[in-house]
Formats: sequence, structure tokens, C-alpha cells
Amino acid sequence: MAQKTFRALLAAALMAFAANCFLKYLWWTACYSAWAGIPKLTEQWQAAGSRASFNGWSLIVLQVASVAVLVTLLPWGSSTSKGLLTTAVRVFIAVVLSILGTGLLALTLTWVKQGIH
Repeated sequence: MAQKTFRALLAAALMAFAANCFLKYLWWTACYSAWAGIPKLTEQWQAAGSRASFNGWSLIVLQVASVAVLVTLLPWGSSTSKGLLTTAVRVFIAVVLSILGTGLLALTLTWVKQGIH
């Protein structure tokens, strides 16, 4: 039971970090687009591109990690049905849960950072 609780908290933490990376990715992508082609902002434009790329890849890695943890939390079903279909369904459910969780946490982080109640 303690292991399941730990894995659930780990999945939530990974989704929270992924949500933060998603918001940073959006910010740096917007900066990259806004600063593109302005000669005075060439260095900032290049830095924004690097930061957007880093946060985008961090988001992907954190999402994959949270999906892997969530798959271990989902029940196997009966002991005889551990086939490919069961595994595919578990992975699909874990992907959906991870995307929904990250989206909701990103929305919550947006409200918190903007001070909207």
C-alpha cells in the first residue's frame, strides 16, 4: 500500500513539473516568435529558442516518466489476461490520465501565478 501511495505521489510530482515545463515552453516560444527578425534582439532570440527547446524536451521526458509510473499503478486484471491488448489499454489509460493531470495542473499553476481566485 505504501508503494502505491509513493508511486501516485511520484506521478503527481512528475505531472506538476511537466505542467511547469509546459508553461515555460509556451512563454519562451512566444518570446522566440516575438523577437525573431529584430536585429537588436538576436542574442535574446537565440536564447529564447534554446530555452523553448529545453522546456519542450523536458515536458516530453517528464510525461513519459509519469506515464511509466501510472502504468505500474493500474491494475492488471485477471492473471490470465496479461496479453498485448491489456498492456495497450493500460498504456492508453495512463497516457490519458497523464495528459489530463498535467493540463489541470498547468491550469492551476496559471491561476496561482496570476493570483486569480
